[in-house]
Amino acid sequence: MDSSALFVVISIVLVLLLFSLLRRRGGPGKYPEVVQFILYDVKLNQIIAENLPKYEKPRTFEYTNWTMNKTRIGFLSETLKKNLSESFKLVDEFNKIIKAAKKEKSDSYKHLDTTRLRELLEECRKELEDWMMTNTGQKELPPKYPSLSSFFFGER
Repeated sequence: MDSSALFVVISIVLVLLLFSLLRRRGGPGKYPEVVQFILYDVKLNQIIAENLPKYEKPRTFEYTNWTMNKTRIGFLSETLKKNLSESFKLVDEFNKIIKAAKKEKSDSYKHLDTTRLRELLEECRKELEDWMMTNTGQKELPPKYPSLSSFFFGER
């Protein structure tokens, strides 16, 4: 290998090493983002639960952000964690019923009693928004715009 090829390889290794060392991995700085993601699912599910009988086509509840972040909520209160877990268990049960109704081309999903789910989601929403107000001073995070440095070195 000639010296110019060796220089290129060493340069690439150094850039990758710097990239991995300077990049933030998470921790307390990521808590507001976790709360915001789960809050998005909670708010969307509240709307779906209230309007479920009105939908012409079956609409399933959202749980993607919950699935991705449920292992990262150790910083939240025990009651909130319990309520979130219970509400997303109900979401899973309702989704199974809705998918079965969709498969049978039935409108039986319109007769689901979502009262308990709506109560749980309302409690969760209030507690998550309170957590955001206490820890960030606002109910929602402002949108982020990527910069060149965050692309190469991660968020600060």
